[in-house]
Amino acid sequence: MLSLVKRICRQLDEIIRLLCKTAPPVHEVVYDPDHSEDASHEKQMPELLDIQQVVEILNISVPTYYRWVKQGQLMPRRKGKRHYFYKEDLLQQLEEGRRRGRI
Repeated sequence: MLSLVKRICRQLDEIIRLLCKTAPPVHEVVYDPDHSEDASHEKQMPELLDIQQVVEILNISVPTYYRWVKQGQLMPRRKGKRHYFYKEDLLQQLEEGRRRGRI
């Protein structure tokens, strides 16, 4: 059993050597707390809308919202039992509904 482990270790050393030879160099990432990358990352994150925000945007009632979801006119993303929409997805679904004459 010990000889098998030694053979595996030798093979791993050879694999690592070959990978280091063929792989592009990896740049070391250094954390800089003063760098404001987080702020720019937040701007890139799509905005999530909950049911209440969708109801307000569409100017509909909550029962109408659930009816549209059941009919497939709106397709929320679900996290557990909660419904969420990305603003872009909501706009796409509304445009598709208008195109098909649903909404």
